[in-house]
Amino acid sequence: MPANDPILTSELIKIMKIFGLVSVGIVLILSFFNDYRADNSASKGPNHITDSNLLYFKNVRKPYYDIDKNKESKLEIYRLRKRFKNKNLIFVNPSIIISRIRNKAYIFIEPSERLENEAQVEVRWIVDKEIRDTVSFRQGDRRSHYRFVKKIWPLIDGKTKFQVKVAQEWLPILDTEEGQEAFLTTAEDYFRLIE
Repeated sequence: MPANDPILTSELIKIMKIFGLVSVGIVLILSFFNDYRADNSASKGPNHITDSNLLYFKNVRKPYYDIDKNKESKLEIYRLRKRFKNKNLIFVNPSIIISRIRNKAYIFIEPSERLENEAQVEVRWIVDKEIRDTVSFRQGDRRSHYRFVKKIWPLIDGKTKFQVKVAQEWLPILDTEEGQEAFLTTAEDYFRLIE
C-alpha cells in the first residue's frame, strides 16, 4: 500500500455512514414493533394469574398465610394463618395453590378430620328456616372445589346458616365467626388473584 493513499477514502466513509444510518434505523423500527408486554389479561383461562395480581398477592397478602412449598412440582400452598383449627368441630378451610410453572392458581377445600372420609361433601344453606340449595365438592377434583367456593362465599353474610351431610345426617358448618372469616378472606384473596 503506497504511503500517500489515505486509509479512509471518501467511498469508505460514505459506506460507513450508510451502514451506521441503516443500523440505527433498523433498531428504531424494531423497537416500535416489540410485542413483549407484561401479561395483565386473564385471557388464558379461569385459573390464570396476571403478573400484577401475583405481585399484589406476594407483596400484600402473603404475610397472612402459612406457605408449604413443593419443590418437585413447583407448587406453593397458601393456608390462612387465622384459619379454623378446632378439631372438635366440623369445618372446611380453603387453601390457595399457586403453580409457578403454569402461572395458575387453584383453590382447594381442606376438610376437617370428620369430613375426610366423605368421598363427596354436600353443603346446604338455609335462609329464614327455609332450605335454599345444596352444593358439593369431591375430594381431589379441583373443578368441583372451585365451583363450591364460588357458590358459597357470596352467601356468607351472618344470616345464612350452613349444614353439611355426614353419614346421612345434616350437621352445622361455617357457624362460627372465625370459620366464616377464614373462608371469606381466602376466597376473596383467591378471586382477586385470578381476576
